Amino acid sequence: MLGALNLRTPLHKQLLIAVSILAVTALPLLIADTVPLLALAVFLSGIAISPTFITAFGLIERRVPESMLTEGVTWVMTGIGIGMAFGAFLAGWVVDNLGAQNGFWLSVAAGVAAVLTISLGQRTLSGGRPEMAAGALPQAAE
Repeated sequence: MLGALNLRTPLHKQLLIAVSILAVTALPLLIADTVPLLALAVFLSGIAISPTFITAFGLIERRVPESMLTEGVTWVMTGIGIGMAFGAFLAGWVVDNLGAQNGFWLSVAAGVAAVLTISLGQRTLSGGRPEMAAGALPQAAE
């Protein structure tokens, strides 16, 4: 399904679709009550991660000036690392204080937050610039 989108759908919309699928696949985690069901739910959710990352890095390649591409990728990788670390910390706290099953609500909430963030950023991701930010973009060093 995602392969067919490549030919017709712009990358910023592909990212929204991929993140939406990732968010939806977090929902089965809430009802998995056995280890085999949990393994299946995690597997399904994991399938959506690779297309999401591939699309995100494709957007970085198109939106960041070539002279700043390494820095752009580094910022995104740093953000991913910080998000994973904070998510693991928060999930641990939720599991310790509210129970193991409630830890999966954090995945659902993170998925919803990602969909909302990417939805709000569609204009910027498409290459359109908000009026206030048009002059605020960093210039490449020569």
